[in-house]
Amino acid sequence: MRLIKSILFLMLFVCFSCNSVKKETAINQLSKFDVNTVLNQNVEKIKTVTQKLTFCDSFPRHIDENNKQWSYVKTKDWCSGFYPGILWYAYEESGDEVLKNKAIKFTETLKTIAYSPARNHDIGFQLYCSYGNGFRLTGNQNYKEILLAAADTLATLYNPKVGSILSWPSQIKRYKHNTIIDNMMNLELLFWAAKNGGDKSLYDIAKSHAEQTMKYLVREDGSAFHVGSFDIETGAFLQGYTHQGYANESMWARGQGWGGFMVLPWHIVKLVILIF
Repeated sequence: MRLIKSILFLMLFVCFSCNSVKKETAINQLSKFDVNTVLNQNVEKIKTVTQKLTFCDSFPRHIDENNKQWSYVKTKDWCSGFYPGILWYAYEESGDEVLKNKAIKFTETLKTIAYSPARNHDIGFQLYCSYGNGFRLTGNQNYKEILLAAADTLATLYNPKVGSILSWPSQIKRYKHNTIIDNMMNLELLFWAAKNGGDKSLYDIAKSHAEQTMKYLVREDGSAFHVGSFDIETGAFLQGYTHQGYANESMWARGQGWGGFMVLPWHIVKLVILIF
């Protein structure tokens, strides 16, 4: 017994010693990481990109493998709001008026989305990243009005029988009333609008959508379906699918990042956790 205790003690000592070394190494590495340096480097890279973009009706989205040129998307693409959002963040960090003016130009190109019939749930991506940051940093009241209109447009996709927002109207034949895990990232627009002069029902829509997503799309192990299919008339949950992942029952890694429960008001996060 004494031998066993001695061996266990030795093993614990080794484990704690290793953890201590790892912890010290991590602390040393962290101390070398300078946030301001990284932010400044990013701002400079963003400035370099803006110098090459003399038009504002297309938005840089990605660079293909083995290529050095940007691939661009038009206003209606779901990624169109990301680049203006990046410009606003770069302006916020640097105070550079050139970046601010670029952010304004690319942001204001997206205005029509707020006043057009909702093609999909991506309105939050498109306009809260762009106009949302623009309003936050400038207080431009026109931006506020556009955001409120955008929230109302997004709310037209809500089905009260299901309790969630329709993600892809074009996919109704295949998935019925479909709600995707990505849609969580759009709720911030609705919560913001409800607090800033929009209809209070926008809060209830966003809250209900979050609850239904947690109930039906998030599995017991914390992974998530990409798509939840619901009966349009009864609201009954039919099945969970993947659309871009490996299989219906697999974890779609990008979707885990899109499942933005932490962008919700904290009291809603706690409520969702307690209920489910």
